[in-house]
Amino acid sequence: MSQPDTHPDYPFASQADLPGVAFTAMRQVILAQAKSGSLPVLEDDDQRLTVETAHGLIGLRPGLESETAGMVAGQDARWLFVMKNAVIGQMRHLMPAVAEAMRWSDSGNVTELPPNFQFMRTTKVEQLGPVFLRATLQGEDVSAYGTKSIHFRLVQPSLEAETEWPSVAPNGSIKWTDGPGAPHKPVYTVRSVDYDAGEIITDIFLHDGGKTTEWAAEIKEGSKARNVIGLVGPMGGGLMDAKRTLMACDETGFPAAARILENLPEDATGELYLEAENGAECDYPIEVPKGMVVTWLSRAKGDRLLDAVLERYKDFSDAPIWFAGEKDQARQLREITKAAGYDSQNLRISGFWRDENVAPK
Repeated sequence: MSQPDTHPDYPFASQADLPGVAFTAMRQVILAQAKSGSLPVLEDDDQRLTVETAHGLIGLRPGLESETAGMVAGQDARWLFVMKNAVIGQMRHLMPAVAEAMRWSDSGNVTELPPNFQFMRTTKVEQLGPVFLRATLQGEDVSAYGTKSIHFRLVQPSLEAETEWPSVAPNGSIKWTDGPGAPHKPVYTVRSVDYDAGEIITDIFLHDGGKTTEWAAEIKEGSKARNVIGLVGPMGGGLMDAKRTLMACDETGFPAAARILENLPEDATGELYLEAENGAECDYPIEVPKGMVVTWLSRAKGDRLLDAVLERYKDFSDAPIWFAGEKDQARQLREITKAAGYDSQNLRISGFWRDENVAPK
């Protein structure tokens, strides 16, 4: 398959035929998503569509053996791979068979390990207050971990068998295995990064039965059996630039909140709600602009993060709302703010974990 044309800002490009997909129909889908996300449309005619996202380009082109081909472009091979996975993920929701049939024009250049995967060595794990550990991860190149995406998958070796690391599937997506050799791969936040030292700092919330809690405790106690781990990323949302904001999270979101808050303007105002089992006794270090009001919530006393946000969200109809916590609470908040007509660009509402005692809706 021939290579697609390139953009000066995104020199790595690839395209894949979309069998049986009409150009006009797919064009409308992408344009609707671009409008919803306020994404720039760089070109749009009856044969070409190009939309710019935070991490690269997506679009449509004439296919070689099909009417339509999907196009992606990125700044380097890592971001190109991220863009491919984003497109495949969307296609799996819309047309699963088409997603699995996609073959990218640069498929001959893929490696066994995904381009956005790298091995890291855990050099230190130390206590950070009563309910957090802080881990230092060191690798050869952490230059991709900037401010646009501050999360990653912390891929931990299996305890049961030889670890089967991710690979690249025929359709260009990342492929994970099942079974005893499958690694544990939760998403964590880059709390800070030292580019010169090749180090990433991440904070781990301690909770009973957590596989990452067990892994980090091993390292802290001196074991080196699983100190070499994998990183997949960067991924997820980035920092905010807001003069006024409403933020709320439980312990799972504390590291992301802390990273975002320390990068807000010094004169930023707003409200911050932090839920922990015993409130401020968790002693997690978070610095906030002087103009923000901080309220600690205690689950032990019956406080609930969503309730606190619902009491205050109406006063932030024109400001960013950032929420990270239990998935069902995040879903409820999304539905409420959407029904109230809030601008989707101002809503960054994420479910970081699921309460198994809450029935899915």
